[in-house]
Amino acid sequence: MVWHAPATLPTAYEAAPRSRSVAPGKVGYVVPWGSAAAGLAADALAQGIRVHSVGGAFALNGRRYRIGTALIRNAGNPADLQTRLAALSASHGAEVVPIDTTFVDEGTSLGSNETRFLKAPRVLLAWDTPTQSLSAGWTRYTLERRFGQRVTAVRVSSLARADLTDFDVVVLPSGNYTGAVTDVVLGRLKDWLRGGGTIITLAEATRWATAENVGLLDTKPLLKNGNLDAPGDKPAAGMSKAGAAVKSAGPFDYDAAIQPERERPDAQPGAILRIIVDTEHWLSAGQDAESQTMTEGNRVFAPLKLNSGRNVGIYAAKDRLIASGLIWPENQDLLVQKAFLMHQPMGQGHVIAFAEDANYRAFSEATMLLFMNAVLLGPAY
Repeated sequence: MVWHAPATLPTAYEAAPRSRSVAPGKVGYVVPWGSAAAGLAADALAQGIRVHSVGGAFALNGRRYRIGTALIRNAGNPADLQTRLAALSASHGAEVVPIDTTFVDEGTSLGSNETRFLKAPRVLLAWDTPTQSLSAGWTRYTLERRFGQRVTAVRVSSLARADLTDFDVVVLPSGNYTGAVTDVVLGRLKDWLRGGGTIITLAEATRWATAENVGLLDTKPLLKNGNLDAPGDKPAAGMSKAGAAVKSAGPFDYDAAIQPERERPDAQPGAILRIIVDTEHWLSAGQDAESQTMTEGNRVFAPLKLNSGRNVGIYAAKDRLIASGLIWPENQDLLVQKAFLMHQPMGQGHVIAFAEDANYRAFSEATMLLFMNAVLLGPAY
């Protein structure tokens, strides 16, 4: 028996957008940031509406707003801005607050250099081999269907022919790009980054970015014994170069002596883990100080040093780490306070790296928002 798809998809269960009214603002409007606001911003930018992002917390008219709040001024925008924002608010479910002044009660000035103009990002999504098909699919769905962000999918084998100046953001889904991204293409990517580009790596692509011959990220994955997964790294305290536990006195430990020297952590069957978010960094817009992520695989990254970048998200302390699911005890110890979301500037651009797939199955709203922050806000900062 063969099932044939209907000529048209049923729409009976597609609810009409809830109507929303937006009162007029003498100066403009602010949109508290979150998933709905990110969708509104992507849509508004595609329509040519000028949107700014406030790079710090502030209070206005007795209400407090967090970092990343969108500011949309009347000046420089279409005369029917109020009508357009009402339609966008209804479509995306975002709150739009009219304002009659930009003089804040306290906090970041709306006229300062910390308020950045957003541009409609031109996004290149790496596609086909060696990307993992699920990761690439989840990412494309998140961009195009969940947030309405236009994207150009380019086969990795065709990157050498792509004109990177046509793009603001390059997204590398999970995958091992060794050999697929040649030295010539990597050199062009780095030049583009220094000129203001934003590159986003997910899961295994982040491991690739840490390789010494790649040099996009100044950290390393950790081995099962806590050592850096890099040639010539120093063994962890209490471990010999052979990876065996050494004691100044006592019997020979055969079980420790036979452990592999460079063994990666055991692969996780899947768990939801808590992460601590740096709420003073623009990538954290719309997030609370604690969030959660889906974790699987065996990636554990040492945190970035202060002179290299910021660890915008790190795994929580051991007693708070597991929100749901199963994690091996050795991995639980290893993951504590290790990097989940890293931001490393390169020239005028950014490398934004996720230890896990932020768009896992396209249902993890919290980490999907972090990903969209990288896409929408990265080119502005």
